[in-house]
Amino acid sequence: MKQRVRQFLRALFGRLDAEGHTFIKSYLSAAEQKLFYAMHEADQYHAFRVALTAKRIYLQQGYSESDSYILLIRCALLHDIGRIKGTADIWGKVFAVLADRFFPFAAPYFLRHKDSRDLCGRIGMALYVHIAHPYIGAAALREIGDIREAAIVEQHQKKAAPEDSPVLSILKLADAQN
Repeated sequence: MKQRVRQFLRALFGRLDAEGHTFIKSYLSAAEQKLFYAMHEADQYHAFRVALTAKRIYLQQGYSESDSYILLIRCALLHDIGRIKGTADIWGKVFAVLADRFFPFAAPYFLRHKDSRDLCGRIGMALYVHIAHPYIGAAALREIGDIREAAIVEQHQKKAAPEDSPVLSILKLADAQN
């Protein structure tokens, strides 16, 4: 619960500084930056923090292969690009997480209304983005030719599995810590 409170406070107040923008530009192509900056500022900050945490975990676990490291950082920065700014605000995300956790039986009702402009539609869209953002993001990455990144981003919300690659395992762990 403490983790969710910290996550909420970061969503309200956390924003990238100049150093963060430089970090992003050093790892992402122009097309990837366009996808990254299409996210809400809170999601950008979250992705940046996930990348820093992933970097720490990667080094702590003794990995040193540079291609895997670069792939990990890129995937960490891109893992939530399916959460496009305007599809769900911070309160919508909060509601979606709580609804998915405590009232999963209500999700189908709201999801059926995700395209309407009323309150049910806004809730439905927030739930849809919460559930489908890995697939939305992976599709966007495939469109720009990032096949390896897409495969990892698509799996980042699933439970840890023995067959997960080290990059995917570390991404899941870093995301859970942020």
